[in-house]
Amino acid sequence: MALMSRGGRLRTGATVVAAVAAAAGMAAGGTAVAARTPHSTHFAKTGSVTVALDETFPGFNVLTSTDNNYDLAQVINALWPSTFITTNKLTVVPNTQLLESVKQVSKNPQTIVYNLNPKAVWSDGVPINATDFIYNWHAQSGSSKWKDKGGKPYDDASTSGYNQIASVTGSNGGHTVTVKFKTPFADWKSLFSPIVPAHIAQKVGWNTGFNNWRNVISGAWYEISKYKQNQFLVLKRNPKYYSTPANIPTINFSWVSTDDSEPTGLQSGELDVIAPASVSQSLVLQANRVKNTDHAVIPGLEFEHFDFNEANPYLAKVQVRQAIAYGTDRAQMIADTVGSMLKGTKPLGNRMLMPNQPGYVNNGKAYANPNPNKAKALLESLGWKMVGGYFEPNYGPEAGQPLTFTISSTTGNPIRQETEQLFQAQMAQIGIKINIQNYDASTLFGTNLPTGQYDITEFAWVQTAFVSGNESIYCSYTLSQLCGANWVHYANATVTKLVIAGASAVNPQAEINDYNRADAILWKDMVTLPLYQKPQYYAWTNKLGGILPNASSSGITWNINDWYLK
Repeated sequence: MALMSRGGRLRTGATVVAAVAAAAGMAAGGTAVAARTPHSTHFAKTGSVTVALDETFPGFNVLTSTDNNYDLAQVINALWPSTFITTNKLTVVPNTQLLESVKQVSKNPQTIVYNLNPKAVWSDGVPINATDFIYNWHAQSGSSKWKDKGGKPYDDASTSGYNQIASVTGSNGGHTVTVKFKTPFADWKSLFSPIVPAHIAQKVGWNTGFNNWRNVISGAWYEISKYKQNQFLVLKRNPKYYSTPANIPTINFSWVSTDDSEPTGLQSGELDVIAPASVSQSLVLQANRVKNTDHAVIPGLEFEHFDFNEANPYLAKVQVRQAIAYGTDRAQMIADTVGSMLKGTKPLGNRMLMPNQPGYVNNGKAYANPNPNKAKALLESLGWKMVGGYFEPNYGPEAGQPLTFTISSTTGNPIRQETEQLFQAQMAQIGIKINIQNYDASTLFGTNLPTGQYDITEFAWVQTAFVSGNESIYCSYTLSQLCGANWVHYANATVTKLVIAGASAVNPQAEINDYNRADAILWKDMVTLPLYQKPQYYAWTNKLGGILPNASSSGITWNINDWYLK
């Protein structure tokens, strides 16, 4: 999957690996052995839990660029099955409730064989089988051979890996699925996670058919019972679930107006679980004071950043982007926002990997400290003069006017608002005027960013355990079917070659090397400006057991089936 955005956190490049089972084992040779153990005494006949959501989403197909949203992934974890899960330890394990086994049986050509649980069915009784795998491959392949309903191209958050598949075939009544690759894909475990129900998507459409929640049938522990957009979503146990059922009968998702209101909801009992996208010191202190709660702060696999839209004639100039980066005091932004919550947070030096991941390299040392003088010199090198405190371009739509950009992010996020204000003041010091205009998440991520209606934006990409998820963000935007998350309109043939080669690497280290080389070029071209690795905060009522915070894009609901009421 691609990384996602989220409340400002969009998980980038890596597909959201929706969680499926809390525990699974790998036998020798890479075969997953299914666990068919009876449920524990935690199974409850009554009871419910309410989880806070802080981002809205226009539809439910998390695999599209429009709906590739962290909060949506928290819901989809409970609804659509996945072949593999990323655990809270950031290890990737097979979903032994869906799979009886999975194994790479050949390296040349790379061939994966999935043996499905023969009892696996969708909530309408239709089997989960090879038909679903074939359709999900076609929809995410980026190939023009296959079209969505109405003959439209498929909208994909990422085609990484799927575009390297040569064939997907079924046997054994559809319970065995064989996937052969044209070129190797190191992160093959990221594929088919989650799986969209093919027989529904073929009728209603992949791109927008799941905007209607009634089309979102289940293949996992829960199914949608009630939904009112941006207000509430109610999940009930899926009566057709084919394996070990979830412990808790009802999961309520409730939208909050602002992240700062979540501790109040926890205090009043209206919320049982919170994982706010924006974490301030005051929020943490307030939530920690709520009695009978548990909490955790961990470094997340997500990072805050600025994106520059190169469709803007001035941001298309690398000197302007570099000037902005040299004029940005990231250390001050950290100190004034998240620094007190997670000690040791520093300006981030990599887009592909976080400091707590193997292979992290600080490629951004040149921008470790702000350099306003160098920023001004870069703008002067374009022949621009400063008039009345701001540089004025000598060409284009703002010729003879103050150089002005608008920064946009998500509404209701106090940390982003403070960051934007700091950015506005810092840019004024180097002669760039900044306006601030924020939008709700549905508008920002569903319309503005995909259609290029912005200058500079601030949000967070949420990573998965698979670095290849970054491919769709940084490969050349002209390859539209492959690079659906490249909202900055950047094109560099070498970067494209490296991220595609990395995704085709024969081993993880070669993949990491390719992505680090690509990242070094992205720093030179100043395509985006990483700010910092985000601390993630979680709090939940202690009447709940089984909560295991997960720093990846799988999120806190990765093992929602194993949550239980004490």
